[in-house]
Amino acid sequence: MKLSPLQVLSDCELKSLHEASLHILEHVGVKIGSARMFEFLRARGLSVEAETQIVRFPRAVIEEEIAKAPAQFEVCGRHGRPAFLLGDGVPKIAAGHNAVFWLDSETGVTRRSRIEDVAIFARICQHLQHLDMIGIPVMPQDVPNQSASLLYGVRAVIENSDKPVFFSTDKADVNRACIELLRAAFEGDFDTHVYGLSQLSPTSPLTWEGSVLDAIMDTVTTGVPLAILPEPNAGVSAPFTLAGLLTVNNAECLSGLAMVQMLRPGHKVMYANSWTTTDMRTGAALVGSVETSICRIAGAQLARFYGVPSHTTAPNSDNHAHDEQNAWEKTLSTFVSVGAGNDLIVNCGMFATGMTCSHEQLVMDEEISALSRRLARGVTVSDETIARDLIEAIGPQGPTYLTTDHTMNHLRSDEYHTPSVAVRGPFASWQAEGSPDIVAQSRAKAYELAALPVPHLEADRKTRLAAIIADFGD
Repeated sequence: MKLSPLQVLSDCELKSLHEASLHILEHVGVKIGSARMFEFLRARGLSVEAETQIVRFPRAVIEEEIAKAPAQFEVCGRHGRPAFLLGDGVPKIAAGHNAVFWLDSETGVTRRSRIEDVAIFARICQHLQHLDMIGIPVMPQDVPNQSASLLYGVRAVIENSDKPVFFSTDKADVNRACIELLRAAFEGDFDTHVYGLSQLSPTSPLTWEGSVLDAIMDTVTTGVPLAILPEPNAGVSAPFTLAGLLTVNNAECLSGLAMVQMLRPGHKVMYANSWTTTDMRTGAALVGSVETSICRIAGAQLARFYGVPSHTTAPNSDNHAHDEQNAWEKTLSTFVSVGAGNDLIVNCGMFATGMTCSHEQLVMDEEISALSRRLARGVTVSDETIARDLIEAIGPQGPTYLTTDHTMNHLRSDEYHTPSVAVRGPFASWQAEGSPDIVAQSRAKAYELAALPVPHLEADRKTRLAAIIADFGD
């Protein structure tokens, strides 16, 4: 059987968080910074305060609207064919997103990111088996118009891979342009099929900025799903306790999901979270702490409680180097995210609290994701895999199992994971190869994958992508 989903909350505790969230939304409310959304909610009969821009959501409204959200939906690649299903209980892994800096493979120096970094990143992602979706890894800094930085990143991903795209912004105009880029590239019916996914976030505590709400209202007119991702910081923009952090995140997420369903019932959404704790000794915001991983498990439980697909961030690390801390924080955050059953896990290739990317990190993170998936898949037990008759036939000190049909039949199955990068042979062989560590192996793998062909994109589609970016802001 496969690994049972990890849990940190009992049924009673889930209901307590739910009840606290509903109480907050009904009696405290959230601040709505968009005049369009404020008037929409007023017209729907919600309790509003014009002076403070506070809107309160009755319990019945939240429960009724959340029930309209689909439990799963299909995602396609650029070619228009199905790529995977979100909400089917099988975690999907995505690379990215929205860092600023790049650790240069040639110099080993952290520098400002470039468009070419994103292009190479996407080429590598295209050929990594255990990456299902591509987030925009950085906001490239070598662009003529910084307000359009994300758009250049989206175009670089589209032109170098046909895998589905994940993007995030807090600007309504940028969000609209990202959707138009996806529409221009997609080879299917964009209004009825999912090619990209937009992540939009409230501002903790309990505030929705106007531009983000306008982006939500724009997005629901399309077929692009929305991941509603609060980012409360324990002890700063949410209570310091994990239960308090979970409650703020839950209340904010429910308010966003409800507004989406009020705007367009049945629109595809995700219950998302990007947990941040605080080192009160230094003031540092942490995304790789063990407590954030506890919350990743809780987030998956809450999403199942509401019957909505879940999204979280991993592999995460707060260290600035490819070292042991990086490895243990990333492995733990990824494994618990997979083991808890989160539907979409985004952040491969990033480290330094999400500020920096590297091609080596991308390859290593894909390997961590593959190992986590294998662990979660567990053991397949059947008459064939138990092999009782074979064990009986071989007997004590019998002939080797090496050449049996049973071994041959299972040799290339998915019983064992074969890592793409790892040191596994004897010391003498490793030494003869130059004693490469895992970072060196990953660097070589990245170069190899980046040189492979990329999926074709028609010239007229490339022209349309360029035109959308050129027209941005006009």
